[in-house]
Amino acid sequence: MTMLNLSDHIVAVAKQNNLPITNLQLQKVMYFVIKDYLSKNGQDEFIKNIYDDPFETWQYGPVVPDLYFRFSIFGSTPIRIEGNYNEEYKVFDSSISKFLTENVFDLVKKSHEQSFWIENQKNKSEKVEYALGDITGD
Repeated sequence: MTMLNLSDHIVAVAKQNNLPITNLQLQKVMYFVIKDYLSKNGQDEFIKNIYDDPFETWQYGPVVPDLYFRFSIFGSTPIRIEGNYNEEYKVFDSSISKFLTENVFDLVKKSHEQSFWIENQKNKSEKVEYALGDITGD
């Protein structure tokens, strides 16, 4: 269970629902799916085990750098892999579907309204990692 597995699961859910997903969109969907999960369940072992590669404060909101670079070959076009559906992650499916249908720039805007991102944009040259508590604002 890792962020890589979560990203593959999100891509698979997008493909199953015939929804295109870009790299930017994937980053925002991952962030808000985790945020939703944390607000409902707190920092349980399940989410702690998944969150092995933290988001950083980038210009367009939270980004997991390794995953960003993994999917950067697609540029701003939809990701053209099938992903890998993971039964253990089906708990995220309704949130994934919800966020996949939102405009990606609305998600960017929402991510810029989060206190951790706002607080860490003072020094834009330094990217700061999010702890799980930073995602929920705890």
